[in-house]
Amino acid sequence: MDSEQIKSKFESKYAIYGDMLYKIAVLHMKNPDDAEDVLQEVFIKLLYSAPIFKDLNHEKAWLIRVTQNTCRDFLKSSEKKNVSLDFDLSSFPAQDGDIRLDVLKQLFALPEKYKTAVVLFYYYDYSVGEISQTLKISKSAVKMRLKRGREILKIELEEYENEK
Repeated sequence: MDSEQIKSKFESKYAIYGDMLYKIAVLHMKNPDDAEDVLQEVFIKLLYSAPIFKDLNHEKAWLIRVTQNTCRDFLKSSEKKNVSLDFDLSSFPAQDGDIRLDVLKQLFALPEKYKTAVVLFYYYDYSVGEISQTLKISKSAVKMRLKRGREILKIELEEYENEK
C-alpha cells in the first residue's frame, strides 16, 4: 500500500469511527491528551496490523476492543492516573445543568467493565446482543454489567434524586 492509499484509508476510517473511539478513550483515560494518544495507537494498529474483517460490525467491534485494551495497557504502563476534566463536554449528549459534569465524573469512576457496557448501551444505542458480541461476553454478563453500573451510578447520583 502506498502512502496515498494509507492516507485515504486512514481518513475514511477516522471519519467513520474517530468520534466514537475518542469518546470511549476519554472515558477510560480521563484525559483528552491521553485519549488522543490512544486513538493514534488504535488507528496505527488498524492500518498496519488489523485482521481481515467479515463486515463493518466486525471491524467496529475489533476497534472498540483494541481501544479498551490500548487504554488498559497505557494506564498500566503509566504512573499518571490523574483525573482531568478539562475537555469539551458538548460532545456528549446533553443533560440538565450541573448534573452533566457529575454524571461524567461518575462514569469515569465506574470500574472499566461496567463503564464500557454503560457507554455502549446508553451513549451509542448498542443492544445487549451487540455489546455481547463486541466484548465477547454472554448476554447475561452484559445485563449484569449494565445493572451493576446503573446501581453504582444511582448511589453516586442520589443527591439529584433527593432534590426532586
